[in-house]
Amino acid sequence: MVPGVTGKHEFEPLSYAVLGACIDVQRQLGVHCREVDYHRALEAALAERGLHCEREVEVPVSYGDRVVAALKVDFRVWDNRDELLVEVKARARLSREDGEQCIRYLQWGRYRVCLLINFGERPFGRRRFVYTPPEVAMR
Repeated sequence: MVPGVTGKHEFEPLSYAVLGACIDVQRQLGVHCREVDYHRALEAALAERGLHCEREVEVPVSYGDRVVAALKVDFRVWDNRDELLVEVKARARLSREDGEQCIRYLQWGRYRVCLLINFGERPFGRRRFVYTPPEVAMR
């Protein structure tokens, strides 16, 4: 064990803060709202926790050196130390494609963490995807 390293990822405090905001949103709105309603409520819940967020962040899709398209992730959330992406759904259950969408955001945007949140389930569905860009892995 390396001194000073707890074995936990450094982004866990931010992930937990976002999940806490999601818990509050579902407690207040329930499971049958529109996705956009969850977006608005989550934005307010994140701000109440002192977290910064940006909605509908473009993630460029590249072919070689050319940007050929852009995807939009629902949220980019950050605090003083870390940042992560949040993709929000309001469905009966998450699909494999939802997870693949999050992985694409991470790879193309060179982000490290994406939380996939589904407010259509009780308790809300959640998955955390972690990505280490090749240039970071080689250090």
